[in-house]
Amino acid sequence: MTSEVRTAAFDPSVPLTRAQKVLAGIGGLFFAGLAGLGGYGSFASVRDVAEPWFGDQAWIVPAGVDLGILALVSVALLLEWLAMPMPALRWMAMAFTAATVWLNVSAAHGDATGMVMHASMPVLFVTFIEAVRHAIRRRAGIAAGTVREGIPVTRWLLAPLSTFRLWRRMVLWQITSYPQALVAEQRRRHALALLDAHYGRKWKSKAPADITWMLRDGVMLDQALARVTELTAPEPPAPQPPPKQEPPKKAPRRRPARRQVPRQRVPRSVATDNEARALAIIDAEPDITGAELGRRLDISARQGQRLLSRLARPAPSSTTSAS
Repeated sequence: MTSEVRTAAFDPSVPLTRAQKVLAGIGGLFFAGLAGLGGYGSFASVRDVAEPWFGDQAWIVPAGVDLGILALVSVALLLEWLAMPMPALRWMAMAFTAATVWLNVSAAHGDATGMVMHASMPVLFVTFIEAVRHAIRRRAGIAAGTVREGIPVTRWLLAPLSTFRLWRRMVLWQITSYPQALVAEQRRRHALALLDAHYGRKWKSKAPADITWMLRDGVMLDQALARVTELTAPEPPAPQPPPKQEPPKKAPRRRPARRQVPRQRVPRSVATDNEARALAIIDAEPDITGAELGRRLDISARQGQRLLSRLARPAPSSTTSAS
């Protein structure tokens, strides 16, 4: 906001208003009157001082000096307007003006009142010329981008050291805008804070040399801040490997349960030949063993025992079956 307001207030492309032109015209008339009166007043004084050396040609000295001052001032103002200042012309005009003041003061012959009266008009003339030169230089410098804005006095009082460093960088690196210089200083301090938080107090020995140079001298701050932001950014966490997925366990195959069929004693009517023979032996010898039964039936002792156990159970009665 501040830079926009200042740019609009000192925009050289904006023409002078009518009131400004009238005021400049009035000032020009007063300056012409001052120059005429000053030239007329100093003409006789300088001629009298130069008469012992120039005789009847003494008038050449005041006329030449005054015309020389006007010529030098005019050309110096024109070059300032064209943004091509030549300091030598200005200093020569000041030297000739000082010579005129000295000659006028010499004509007073040591009288203090006379010296002040002789010096007042040349001093006013020089002051007016300097004011016009300042206005022209300011307007031309703003158009060319070479006029450096001043730093407020309050900042010099509150922070003299940092303000001096800020002014030094403005002068060294041709920063003409005071708001732009403030923004650059804020970016520089932001980068310094990041480095101090990342590396500690000895960040100058740990940070890259080019970044240290850029931040120390206040140059290439955009690049420096980008580098500092990249250096001090927290490292992203390492990617974690995805968890291993175990293959689904197959459900154990369940075998169908074997159907338990209760053993029942085979009725004698449907018994096989072995069973019939075994029944006959058991009826004849109730205390026979399974091994003996197997030997007689020509089977193994184990089969004989099973056959004995199965046939020895009493058959179900008809009454039980009916119920």
